[in-house]
Amino acid sequence: MSDEPSTILLCYDGSPQADHATQVAAKLFPGSRAYVLYVWEPVERIIARYSVLAPFMGEEVGAVDADMEAEARRVAGAGVEMASAGGLDAEAHTAKLESTVWEAVLYAAETLDVGVIITGTRSLHGLREVIANTLSHHLIQHSPRPVLAIPTPASDEST
Repeated sequence: MSDEPSTILLCYDGSPQADHATQVAAKLFPGSRAYVLYVWEPVERIIARYSVLAPFMGEEVGAVDADMEAEARRVAGAGVEMASAGGLDAEAHTAKLESTVWEAVLYAAETLDVGVIITGTRSLHGLREVIANTLSHHLIQHSPRPVLAIPTPASDEST
């Protein structure tokens, strides 16, 4: 094992679980290079799922996407602030969702050549986890890189 700090990819969505995972990662990987990733979904994908919205969007789709991308940068920036406060050398990254969130995360991990992917969990277990289609479950099942899933603190499990 190298004395050099690991490069990590922090999956970050601004949730309490992501905040907790970021704080734990900073303690486990002090001084590490951290890419804080937020995956955002373009409006066209949302409209495709809920076709009833299509007539109401019209030409505003591009403007809404620009707003969503700006919000993604803001959320990733908040994650960077938290990671940096914990002692990580953090940089924000966003990814436009094109297939699934877990595939976007794996693509970013490959592109950024990280040593480990870190994500929070919703602390679901068994069938509830499979049915809920959680990011942590998919990453653990499909990632060729190590994945560290940080469980939700006991006091937050009801959220």
